[in-house]
Amino acid sequence: MVKITCIGELLVDKIAEEKGSLKENDRYVKRPGGAPANVAVAASRMGAETELAASVGKDEFGEFLMEKMAEENIKTHRIEKRKLNTTLAFAALDENASPHFSFYRGADEKIEKEQVQNINSDVIHVGSLPFSRETTAENIFSALQGQDARVSFDPNIRPELMDEDYRERLEKMLGFTDVLFAAEDEIEFFGGTEKLREKVEEILVTRGSEGAEMIHQNGRKFQKAPEVEAVDTTGAGDAFTGTYLAMRDKGRERALEKGVKAASHSIRKKGAMSALPTREDLN
Repeated sequence: MVKITCIGELLVDKIAEEKGSLKENDRYVKRPGGAPANVAVAASRMGAETELAASVGKDEFGEFLMEKMAEENIKTHRIEKRKLNTTLAFAALDENASPHFSFYRGADEKIEKEQVQNINSDVIHVGSLPFSRETTAENIFSALQGQDARVSFDPNIRPELMDEDYRERLEKMLGFTDVLFAAEDEIEFFGGTEKLREKVEEILVTRGSEGAEMIHQNGRKFQKAPEVEAVDTTGAGDAFTGTYLAMRDKGRERALEKGVKAASHSIRKKGAMSALPTREDLN
């Protein structure tokens, strides 16, 4: 069984009930979320042994998230409850089912050194939001020093959080990265595929409804996505990432095929984490 540690945000998604902008919507539903948390759940549903290093608030939203992680068989000993508000992410879907976000940050920004020490996993997957805070970023970099685990990274770039320090930390993370998961615009953010190949041995490029491409030292492979009607694309990339990481020990091409299938399955209903498929769904 593959052991995976995910590091990053665990938060509450508040999802608008109607299509349109955030300012046009009045009613929102509560769902568990956060990209690394979604990846952990996706991998767990594929049979991996997963744990999450994250922080939530000592509030009812934090209790809700902790209970959800336990339900999904995610080990929670690296999740801290802090005297801060649990982070909220408001999301509204436009006519193309693409999400628009507004973040209300809190506990997710603070991951302490002890939460990421002595990791003993096959894979360490890191999200990008922790790098918006210098101390948290340095704690993660310290934990990755000398690690034998395969390290994967999803930059999941949020323009509203971008400044020069954040950009530099994202660039630094590439130096620890074995497997990079990125959308096409994120590939360009880092200078393009050829530049990234000098730093990262395995790159997974997600291409939305088209599918995904795997690029590695021995070549590249494209996997076409099945045609489905998109209800909510939020979390499709996390479904792909978690499934790929859980399946990779069975071969990269099989992992790519299953990852694309998982992403396509996840967009057929609302919610990021709640829409993630199980192994039975992909048979």
